[in-house]
Amino acid sequence: MCLPAVYALYGGQSRALHVAYVGLATKLKSRIMQHLVTRDSSVTTGIHAVSLNPDFVTRVEWWEYPDFVDSSVLAAAELVAFDVFAPVLRSRGAPQEQAQKLYQDEAFKNKMWLLFKGDPSGYLPLPPLQERVSTLEAHIIELEQRIVELERKQQEM
Repeated sequence: MCLPAVYALYGGQSRALHVAYVGLATKLKSRIMQHLVTRDSSVTTGIHAVSLNPDFVTRVEWWEYPDFVDSSVLAAAELVAFDVFAPVLRSRGAPQEQAQKLYQDEAFKNKMWLLFKGDPSGYLPLPPLQERVSTLEAHIIELEQRIVELERKQQEM
């Protein structure tokens, strides 16, 4: 996950699965960490009227392509991905002029359309928030039981 890529963040489950956000990254791992872990990307900080809540992201998919090392190709591919996925949110950066020109090229659009309609280069399923909360609650209950048991043993001494 260190290569340049176009990625999609999904929300929901099963038939309710939807593309919440599409973006591009020159270093995919760092960008996904920025969205989901450090939560300091512009789309997750809540400084805009509409933002992404990382707690409800259930899946990440990404598409790599050798020509994405060229920033214009990567930016133009992101524009095609907006058309393919119709995300609720899009990255906020303005594409450079070269990317806009490439986006107008029908052969390029068709190639990228096929790329995004095909299998992603990789994906990361994330458990739904309620499942994460339930797991955390189970661990807390287990810890509380251990503490009670330790306190009981200490009092018997």
